[in-house]
Amino acid sequence: MEDWQMTPEERSLKYERIRKEKAEKRKKGMKSLTKAQLKVLKVSHNNLRKIINDIEEMNDLYMSDVAELSKCFYDIGNEFLLDNSSYWSYKDPDDAEE
Repeated sequence: MEDWQMTPEERSLKYERIRKEKAEKRKKGMKSLTKAQLKVLKVSHNNLRKIINDIEEMNDLYMSDVAELSKCFYDIGNEFLLDNSSYWSYKDPDDAEE
């Protein structure tokens, strides 16, 4: 049944079920992380929070914030086996021509 065919109550129940399913998957995913991976995510997330706050509050970015952004990038890339190539040499596998 399409959303437009549902009553508001049915639509609300549908999206509440979807939200719960996503929340359970996220919890399961977080539990599957190693301590090192979780630490990298938490530290990087908090650093990003601080940097975003500084940008929003002051419309400015300190050089120390740029260094923290770089550290977050490499920490996440190393911990999750992502490609840490520079922007100019990175090749996105999803953009590969067939």
